[in-house]
Parts: sequence; structure tokens; C-alpha cells
Amino acid sequence: MDEQLTHAPMGVIEVAVDGEITSANPVAADLLDTDPEALWGRKATEALPRSAAGTLHEALAADSPVEQSVEEYYPTVDSWLATDVTVVEDSTVLYIRDVTARRSDRQTIDRLRRRLSRLESIDALVTTVLRQIIDASAREEVWETVCRRLGTTDLYEFVWIGERDLTDDRLRVVASAGDAPDVLDAIETELSASTALPEQRAVETNSACLVETIPEDEDLPRALRVAAFSRGLQSALAVPLTSEDTVYGVVGVYATRKEGFSTQERATLNTLGAVAGFAVNAIKQSDLLFADTVTEVRLEVRDGDLPLVEASATVDGPVSLAGAVARDDDVVVCYLRTAGGTDQLMGVVQDHSAVDDVRLVEAGDETSLLEVSLAGPTPITTLVGWGATVTGATYDGETAELVAELPPESDVRAAVEAVDERFEDTTLRARSERPREPETMETFQRRLEESLTEKQRRVLRVAHLSDYFESPRGSTSEEVAEALDISGPTVLYHLRNAQRELLDAFFDTENTSKPDR
Repeated sequence: MDEQLTHAPMGVIEVAVDGEITSANPVAADLLDTDPEALWGRKATEALPRSAAGTLHEALAADSPVEQSVEEYYPTVDSWLATDVTVVEDSTVLYIRDVTARRSDRQTIDRLRRRLSRLESIDALVTTVLRQIIDASAREEVWETVCRRLGTTDLYEFVWIGERDLTDDRLRVVASAGDAPDVLDAIETELSASTALPEQRAVETNSACLVETIPEDEDLPRALRVAAFSRGLQSALAVPLTSEDTVYGVVGVYATRKEGFSTQERATLNTLGAVAGFAVNAIKQSDLLFADTVTEVRLEVRDGDLPLVEASATVDGPVSLAGAVARDDDVVVCYLRTAGGTDQLMGVVQDHSAVDDVRLVEAGDETSLLEVSLAGPTPITTLVGWGATVTGATYDGETAELVAELPPESDVRAAVEAVDERFEDTTLRARSERPREPETMETFQRRLEESLTEKQRRVLRVAHLSDYFESPRGSTSEEVAEALDISGPTVLYHLRNAQRELLDAFFDTENTSKPDR
């Protein structure tokens, strides 16, 4: 071997016609983890390590070596080597380079590309599911949509959804998708045995539960591990289906990949769980709105740490709920009536961790009206989370007495237990079913007609016909006043009173403790 090849920056090995190595430079010896002298005089097919594929050995064993380039992994030296086979007169020259780093970078890039593609597929799938469940009209439709869409894709092999059975507080399977009947059988068997499945832990903790390697997780029941292994299922993620602090169910998602749920993927599926819970809660509220009958419950909660109970202790006389409205961000805005002492009451309320905001709406001679936004755990927010409408509440410094309405087919026991679990001294004082008599449009209009004075009807009709209520307005209050030949303040006075009558009729506020949600 000439001087230049000996000191070349790559490995160089010369092989004679009979297949023996005649020379090798130090770089080649280092790449093959040996000495140059150990290579000389030996058959190339014996001296050179065998690659995973064996392509280079096959090329050297041929009667007439062919010029070619080979890139292979060599286990004995734990390296990827690229070899150029060159025929020079009566010998063959091998030029060898270590490409392990380049291969590693390429594999990393390919892995990241696959991960990105998977995340994009998951995001697209979840977006589709979210659109469909928001339009669902029944709880069962939400469960079936989530299960079917997740379980019939190439992303996941098996999906099931469980609801809590209120007769014994156990989960029961309400939907499943994917070809894994033995896994489903194992899950149903373990549910009846009260075994700690990941889905049960997710419900108990109201947080996602990840199983990275199912066959190796000894906390899982053996029957489930065996069934999952037989189907090639390696990892699972259990996501609670929640709205605020209320857990309506759980979805178990199973994949064939070890550690198959990335941080971003878990976050996406958690979002799906939250939206599914929100959809179920919205359906419950819709059921209550259109129900022919409602279930009314009366609860007594004795807990001096509750914000409104604590605050009511600072004033003489009870504090009553005049109305409550649930916002989209799980905050419930409450309107409270109290007699005197509003400064002390507001001071206590606004310092409480469960209160988001407090405002004095009206300071009257006999009673005052306060606006309190509840963002933390309270009996009201808990009941609202279960789809109830809180129609009344009274606070006397020691207890909170609440009246709430739920759809007749709703989980009344679960709603009451949700309050009892968070506020231990909770007593169900009464439960009753009462019908709702639907009011016809003609009856509503007649009732509204009777509630308005002649002047109010006249001002309201002229304002309506002259586009006073449009945006932008077609007429100003002065122009309405001019048409009626009365003063502007008089128009505004009659408009406000007429609008109040309209709103009272629509929201049925004859009982001022009855709120709209």
C-alpha cells in the first residue's frame, strides 16, 4: 500500500485475487476494532466482521467482485460502516467510512417526522370528534361518537367507555370499539370484581392515568395483561370525561406501541375528555329546560367555611339567592339579597378563595343586591356541574339551604353525593317530582298584554316599528318621543318598565328566588 493510502482519513483494505488481505491502513484497523497485522494474510470473508445483512461478505465471496457501495450495520463493532468496493487491476480495494453519526441523525429526523405526522393525525381526529359531540342530543350519542371515532382508526386498536353505576358505584361498559373481545371480557370481569383498573383510578382521581407497558405492569390484573398481550396491546391511557369537578365517565384508549402516548397526545386526549364532559353537562341542562317534569331536591349543608355561609354570619338576618347564571368558563354568577351590613359581607366574600369577583349592584333602604361570582368548589357550583338548576338558597351564618331542579331521568343520587363528598355535613331534606305545564304562545302573549299599561304598549310598539332596538338604531329616543308627542325622559321611563315586564314574563320571575341558567 502506498504512503498516501496508508495515511488516508478513511479505512483502506487491499484484497488480492485469491481473496486474501494484502494490506490495511491503521484507520481501517481502528474501524474494525483490531490491528493492521491481524488482517494481513487472512481471507477477507474471515477477517472482516459480518454485517447484519451480510451484503459485503457476499460481494467478496463472488468469483468476480463487482464495484459497488454498501452501507450496513456491524454488530460486533456497534457501528454503521459505508464501504466502497473498487476493482483495481488484479486486486480489490475497500474504502471504509464510519457513518454511525449520520445514520443516527437520519433516524432521529425520521422519528420526529413520524411523531409529527401522528400528532397531526390525532389533532385532526379529535377535532372531528369534538365537532360531532357538540352537536349530540343525548349522552349515549356522545359516548358512541367518542368510542367509534377513536377505536376505528389506525391510531388506536381498542377503545372503551365506562359510566359509574349509581347502584353500587362501579364502572359499567357503555361503549367499545376495536377488535379485542377478550380484552373487553377481561375488563368487564375485573369491573365486577372491583379491581383497580387504570380507568377506575382515573375516575377516582379525576386525572388521566397512563400505563406505558401493559404486560410488565404488575399493578394491572393478570387477566387483562394476558388478554392485552395476546392482542399486541402495549400501552393504555385512561382519560376522565369531566365537566368542572364532575366525572361523568372515562375513556380507555389502548395502543400497540410501548410508551405510546406522548405528552402532546395526552394533552389532546385530555381536552377531548373535558369537551365530552361539557357536552354531557349541556345535554343534562337542555333536558331540564325542555322536561315535562322535574325533580326538585332540598339540601342542607352545614359548613362554616363556605363563602356565602361565612359571609352571612356578618349581617343581621339571612342572605338569600335572588338568581344564578352559569358562565361558559364554569363560573356561576350569583345575585344575593341581604338586609344591611353589605360592607362587612362584601369584605368576607371577596377574600374567599372560591370567589372570583364581588360587586354591589344596588344599596337599598331595606335590602341590598350583590353580585358574587363563584369559581371554586361550593354546593352551587357542584350542583351546576351535574346539570342542576339552583332555584333558591338561604344562608344564615351556619347552614346553606339549597333548592335545585334536575331532569327526572338524571342521576339525582349522584348529584347529591357529589355535594356530600365535598361537603361532609350534607342532608337531603326533601325530594319531589313535579310536572311542568307548557304555556302556549297565545297564553304567554295574553299574560304579557295584561301586564303592560296602555302607555307602555304604545311606547314599546312605536319603538319597535321605528327600529329603535336595531343596531345601528333607526330612531333615537328623542325621535320616538317626537312621534308620540311626549318628552324623551317619559319615553325612556315607559320603555324601561315595559322591558322589565317582558323580561319578568320570559324568565318567569314572579318568584324572585328563581334564577335562569
